[in-house]
Amino acid sequence: MPQHSFENGIWQEGDVEDQNFRKFMPENKRMHSWIQESENIAVNALHTETSNPGHEAIWGSLVFRQSQQQRSARDVFHFYLSREALVTNEIAFERDEDLDEEAILRQMQNASSSIELMMILLGKMSNAILKKIDLFEERLHNLLWAIQEKNNKKIFEEVQNVRHEIFLWKHLVIGFLEIKMAIPEVFGKEVQEEPEYYRTSMRIDRCAMLVESYEDEINNLVDMENVIASYRGNEIAKTLTVLATLFTPIMAYGGLWGMNFDNMPELHWSFGYPMALTLIILTTLVLYLYLRRRGWIGDVLKTSHPKSKYNG
Repeated sequence: MPQHSFENGIWQEGDVEDQNFRKFMPENKRMHSWIQESENIAVNALHTETSNPGHEAIWGSLVFRQSQQQRSARDVFHFYLSREALVTNEIAFERDEDLDEEAILRQMQNASSSIELMMILLGKMSNAILKKIDLFEERLHNLLWAIQEKNNKKIFEEVQNVRHEIFLWKHLVIGFLEIKMAIPEVFGKEVQEEPEYYRTSMRIDRCAMLVESYEDEINNLVDMENVIASYRGNEIAKTLTVLATLFTPIMAYGGLWGMNFDNMPELHWSFGYPMALTLIILTTLVLYLYLRRRGWIGDVLKTSHPKSKYNG
């Protein structure tokens, strides 16, 4: 069970179920309940203790990495933080290049308290989130242009995937925000003046700002998708309606002269066939002019140009 001792604090890693993990922790029901639930915890949890002045503490579990494909594929950070020590579960540093253990330990050498040790860890985790959000921004940019150029079912599915992903990012960042707010609440506002707390707080706020901004963009994308889908659906319906209306004379006269009555004078007319064609054409033309004059045809029969004047 690794233990790192610094001039102004102690950081101990280990299994939550191990007895050595608990030696820095007080004995109370909430602590035991959290330890029992922590093995299979799937959401963030945070507990505070402020009833004993000078012995304040916070503890809980933070989901700091979540797979977009698998619900159960996540990494959870279990921690207990007091003024004397920081106790956490063992962190898989090798799984993320931003969680460089040697760099973290070097930075912790200058920490002024165990609270600063905690903020250094949170800062590294939130920095890893920021880098992944940058990759997410590129996907979002490409998706924005894909909707403009070719909006289809595949693009719609990608919009939904991106929307789900931003929900996961938001869920992760909320846990960091809660801890950031709880630390001065428990240990006093003077901790906010410490450099690592300030640096990590700004980083967490930046994560929250980006996630909120991208969530707004995605909501706008969804609105744009709905507008485009609705517009195209209306255009299709209008086109089919106009075509059906224009072909109504043909179907009407065809149905009339297709009847099998014995007494049909038109069948014996010498110019019956040319007259029927002329009547159908004239009726269709009159109907078309009427629809156009009323403005009901619109752009249905016009050819659309894919390139705008801004694209050359």
